[in-house]
Amino acid sequence: MNNQKIKHSLFSCSLILLSLLTGCDNTDYKTRIQKENDNVNPSGNRAICLRVGKIFKNMYPYTIHYLDGEINPKDPWDKIAANNEVNLKLSLYAKEGLFTEELVGYDGDKPLYRYDLTDEGRKYLDKDWWGGTNFCFGKVVVEKILKVDNQWKDMPMVIFSYHMDNVPNWIKNKDIYSIYKGYGSMEAAVTGNELAEGIHYYSKKSDGTLRLRMGVSGLYVL
Repeated sequence: MNNQKIKHSLFSCSLILLSLLTGCDNTDYKTRIQKENDNVNPSGNRAICLRVGKIFKNMYPYTIHYLDGEINPKDPWDKIAANNEVNLKLSLYAKEGLFTEELVGYDGDKPLYRYDLTDEGRKYLDKDWWGGTNFCFGKVVVEKILKVDNQWKDMPMVIFSYHMDNVPNWIKNKDIYSIYKGYGSMEAAVTGNELAEGIHYYSKKSDGTLRLRMGVSGLYVL
C-alpha cells in the first residue's frame, strides 16, 4: 500500500510539473525555457540584434558626419557621443566585411567615409530594420537551471546558464562586443569561453499556469 502511495505521489508530481512547472525539480523549466527561446527565434539566427545606428534603407550609401561641442558624460542621450559611437561602429563592422568603406573627403581635418552594406552584412541584417540598422545572430541553447526565485508573489524568476550556437566570427571581435553593455552576458555568449547566464521572468495567470513576461532571445541591444 505504501508503494502504491509513493507511485501515486510521483505520478501526481509529474503532472504538476507538466502543467505548472513549479513541481519537484527544474527539468521542465529547462525544457520550457528552451522552447520559449526557440519560439521567439525559430530560424536560430536572431537571438540578439545589435544596433549599429539610426541608418535606414533609404540612407545608404551613408556618409558619416561630425557634431561640434562638448560631450556630457552624465547624459546617456548625448547626441555628440551617440554620433561618435555610430561612426566607430561603422568603421569596426567595415573591418569585419559587413560594410564597404570609402574615403570621400574631409570635414576640416576630419576624414569623411561613405559606407554601404555588403552581401555579408545583408546576411545578418534585421529583416524589419527596427530603429535603423541592426545585425542579428545566434541561438540560445539552455544548459542548466541555476535558480528558481519565488521571492515576488506570483512573479517567479528563473536563472539559467546557456551557450549560444550560430555565432559569426565578426562579433567575436572584442572591439565590437565590448561596445554593447546592455547585454550582460555578451562576452560569454559570443566567445564561448564560459557559459552565459540568462533570466526568464514570469507571471502567474488566474489558472495558476505561467506566462512569460521577459526572456533572453529576441533582444535588441543598443
